[in-house]
Amino acid sequence: METTGNGEIHRVAVVGLGRFGLFWARTLSRQWPVLGTSRRESLSLPEGVKQVPLADALAAADVVFLTVSISAMPEVLRQIAPLLRPDSTVVDTCSVKTVPVQQMVDILPRDVDIIATHPMFGPDSARERSDLLPMIVWPVRDRLQRYHRLNQAFTRLGMNVIPMSPADHDREAALTQGVTHLVGRVLKAMELSPSEIGTLGYTRLLQVMEQTCNDPVQLFQDLQRFNPYTRQMRQRFSEALRQTEQLLE
Repeated sequence: METTGNGEIHRVAVVGLGRFGLFWARTLSRQWPVLGTSRRESLSLPEGVKQVPLADALAAADVVFLTVSISAMPEVLRQIAPLLRPDSTVVDTCSVKTVPVQQMVDILPRDVDIIATHPMFGPDSARERSDLLPMIVWPVRDRLQRYHRLNQAFTRLGMNVIPMSPADHDREAALTQGVTHLVGRVLKAMELSPSEIGTLGYTRLLQVMEQTCNDPVQLFQDLQRFNPYTRQMRQRFSEALRQTEQLLE
C-alpha cells in the first residue's frame, strides 16, 4: 500500500454523509479531493466529492473525518480500525469531546494519529453568519504533524481556529450549546408559531427553535447524554426557572 509518510495531506475522506456530513464534505472539497462513504448512497453529492466504499476511502485518504452521531462512534471506530492506514490521521467532529476522544484512544490503532475537532456551526448557522466560523481543535496524537496543516486549511476556509482541551470544551459547550438546544426543544414542545404581533424578541426565539430543531433529535439527545457537564446545566436551568416563577408569587 502506498503511503505519503511525510504528514502531507493529498486526499481526505468523510465517513458519514448525513446532512452535516454532506455539508462538511462540500466545505473540505474547497481544499482537497474528498472521498465520501456512507451506509446509504447519496443521490446528490457536492462537486469535488466522490462516494466510494468504506475500505476504498480509508485506503486512499491521508486524513479521515468522522461525521457520524456521537452515539454511533464506538461502532464506527471498531469498523474502521482494521482498515486504517498506519500513516493516517483520524479527525472527529463530535459536539462533545471527552467521551469520543477517549473512545478513539481506546479503539483506534496506536500508530494512527488522532485530532479532536468541533465545528461550532452547521449548514444553517454557517449560511447566516458573516464572521469567522468558530472551530475547536485539539491534538490528541499528532506524530505526523498534520495538526498545524489542518489548522492552516481551516483558516483558509474562513474559520476561527480555537485550540481547546476536550474537558474545557465540554464544560463551556454545556452552556453555550447545551442551553441553546435545550431551550429550542422546550419551545418546540410548546408548539410556538409565527404571529402577526410577534415582537423582535419572539421572532428570535422562533429562530432558535427552528435552527436547533432542524438538527436530528439524536444530536440533542447525544449532546445532553454524553457531555459530563450538561446534567449540572439542566439543574441550574430548572432552578433558575423555579426562582423566576417565585417572582410571581
